[in-house]
Amino acid sequence: MFSKTDEEIIEALKPIVKGIALLIGSDCEVVLHSFKDMEHSVVAIENGHITGRKIGSSVTDSGLEIIEEILATGKNIVGPYRGIAPNGKPLRSVTVPIKNKKGRLIGALCMNFDISKVINFKSLIDSLTVFPDEKIVMEDIVKSSSLSVEELMKEIFKEVLHATGAKGNLPPHERNRLIVKELYRRKFFQIKDSVDLVANKLGISRFTIYNYIRELKFEEKNRR
Repeated sequence: MFSKTDEEIIEALKPIVKGIALLIGSDCEVVLHSFKDMEHSVVAIENGHITGRKIGSSVTDSGLEIIEEILATGKNIVGPYRGIAPNGKPLRSVTVPIKNKKGRLIGALCMNFDISKVINFKSLIDSLTVFPDEKIVMEDIVKSSSLSVEELMKEIFKEVLHATGAKGNLPPHERNRLIVKELYRRKFFQIKDSVDLVANKLGISRFTIYNYIRELKFEEKNRR
């Protein structure tokens, strides 16, 4: 439950959203989330044209994954990590959790920088594509960034489906898990509505996909 102090903390951060956007420019989306209402979590946003969000928008599926990571690891900053905008453009993103004095997560400040305009400048891209929290580079997303987001999702899914089919006849549950594993490796589930697409294509539930993703995260954590 949100306290008055929690609301005051979120309110005090709203000017920072505008300040960061003014400093970095129109290629950086800055979003302030309040977790008082997850369905309408965006309470302040600048340069929303980058992802098409506005005040009153909800947390995305990739945003929920970030929240899970924050709760599981206690990180004070998540990223920089790669993301992808609905128009297919590559993003460099950072999420800063907002906690109250009791340590409870009450919101998040997210910054999404559109790096498509500098993708051809090696000196800049060398510095802008260092992602400490990511072991896999999404070459497929950068390569396909001229596609619409729907075309991009279908193309990546088709490639993964073909690659999995080459492994021979597998039981359906093993095949589905392998597909989700490879899509997760490619950061596919950062794309909005990606879970719905995969669930429909494979004929399984969203819950099953989230279970697979949780298992993969657990395996990753144990390998570290």
